[in-house]
Amino acid sequence: MFKISYFFEILPVIASKVNVTFELTIISTIFALLIGVIVAIIGYYKIAGLYQLTRVYVSVMRGTPIVAQLYFFYYGIALYSAFIRDMAPLIAVSVVLSFNEGAFMSESIRGALIYVDEGQREAAYSLGMTNFQLVTRIVIPQAVRVALPPLFNDIINLIKMTSLAFMLGVPDIMGAAKIEGARTFRYFEIYAVVMLIYWVVIFVLGLLHKMMEKKCANMY
Repeated sequence: MFKISYFFEILPVIASKVNVTFELTIISTIFALLIGVIVAIIGYYKIAGLYQLTRVYVSVMRGTPIVAQLYFFYYGIALYSAFIRDMAPLIAVSVVLSFNEGAFMSESIRGALIYVDEGQREAAYSLGMTNFQLVTRIVIPQAVRVALPPLFNDIINLIKMTSLAFMLGVPDIMGAAKIEGARTFRYFEIYAVVMLIYWVVIFVLGLLHKMMEKKCANMY
């Protein structure tokens, strides 16, 4: 039966690993955004040679399970690379999450860039604006408003995906739950705690997401 006293006993133990989850999320988000911007720009301008490569990259990252990507990178490629073999699990997970989420973010950013009306571009050129002025004064301000809500949603999904980090030995929330489960076998209470912690984090971020959507909508 569910033991409420054990539930509250184990809650702070598992919650203490939230910082690892946030660290993993922040690192992955920074690099995923960087990758997303680069891939989106290549896709937007259809740069010859690079465009085809980015399409394959996006297709593979979006079309294969993140678990398979983690194992392929950390256990597969590692067979042929001492650098990856010696890589810390936290860094390895961050790399895979960055490339995976970067593919999704690139589509959000590319969609935002496409959103800017062609007529505005033509008007800017008719006023004598350079490409740099067009991008900085017209394209980016509008694209940011369009891209922020879906990008924030990508970050929320990224937090959920960090729960797979324990599979490579990262001591995050799920890692702590696995250790406690092996010690006490009280999985009901342990994973109830895990679900509660993730739900609270996602709930708070969901509220922020709604506020951001409303604010961005009022900017139009």
